[in-house]
Amino acid sequence: MYGSLALTLIAWTLAGCSVVELEKIATEYEQSATSPASVAASRDTGLSQKVGAELLSVDRIITGGHLGVQGVSGQFQQLLSGAVDEVRLERPVAVGGVEGLLYIVDAVSKLVYRYDLALNVFSPIDGIAQHLAGEPGNIYVAQDRSFYLVDSNGKQVLHFSENGELKTKFQDLANLSRPMDVAVDERSGDVYVADGSFSHIIVFNQFGKATHSVGQRGTGPGRFRAITSMTKGGDGLFILDRLELAVQVFSWEGEFRYSFGESELVFPSAVAVDRDQRAYVSDRSDNTIRVYQEGQLLMTFGGGGAAPGRFREVSSMWVHGDQLFVADSLNRRVQVLRINPSAPLPAAGAGANS
Repeated sequence: MYGSLALTLIAWTLAGCSVVELEKIATEYEQSATSPASVAASRDTGLSQKVGAELLSVDRIITGGHLGVQGVSGQFQQLLSGAVDEVRLERPVAVGGVEGLLYIVDAVSKLVYRYDLALNVFSPIDGIAQHLAGEPGNIYVAQDRSFYLVDSNGKQVLHFSENGELKTKFQDLANLSRPMDVAVDERSGDVYVADGSFSHIIVFNQFGKATHSVGQRGTGPGRFRAITSMTKGGDGLFILDRLELAVQVFSWEGEFRYSFGESELVFPSAVAVDRDQRAYVSDRSDNTIRVYQEGQLLMTFGGGGAAPGRFREVSSMWVHGDQLFVADSLNRRVQVLRINPSAPLPAAGAGANS
């Protein structure tokens, strides 16, 4: 019973089943285990949060899916043959998306996949790798479905059309040495690139010309030493640093507003902000996601492991609507977490664990 249920859980995880099905299997497994060690293991599955009972719960897990074919002729040939190729993620390092579509960056294959969330179909965007000097990094997906891709080794950010046509290079060798992340003000067209070497944010106009910088190397508010990630929210730019103030928030004009997370975060590695201005910050030191509002810690989610709701190196996060997409890199998957806006939460600053 023990072995068959464990294999079933693994099989369902690889297939990308729903959290309800995963919880049912986990419950059966817990009831069947009798030893103290197995009981302890079953309680540490990451499935203790029921859907709707907390702010975050596991909605689904993406490890692979069907490979989409290009064009009418390709679809016709697939229909005739009945053969369906499969995609397996190898090391997803970045995620971003718009309604119904998730863009997944895989560092091993050097591919950007466009993943249809409804159909479970992966469509590789051709021709990306030829423009990269090394592995692809973080991604920003615009409302028009074009996307901006970080190329750290190439010291540049590349803007591609929805179909993978290179539109613009954002490069400034005098001021941009190791791009870590990118965010776009879609109202103005300005592109913000976080630099991990020069420890500032370079701002480009939509044509690829650097116009000014935000922040500088040093200690204290408005200064950085080791930027790891960046995103945008209603308050402006949220910038992570593993050696300086953990999370700093700047206005779009480059003015320091506030900071938070210094007492809880050790190695902040990815950040996303939802429409209610809650900030989700991953910590690589313990594989958790901490949730903040107005700089105050609300709760902590996750921890190390391979079960649903557990992580092994969160490298990127993206919020769309009531879903938080998490690149769970070393587990070779993307976890989709459901955000429940009406969930009862601890008082700000309590920092309750999930």
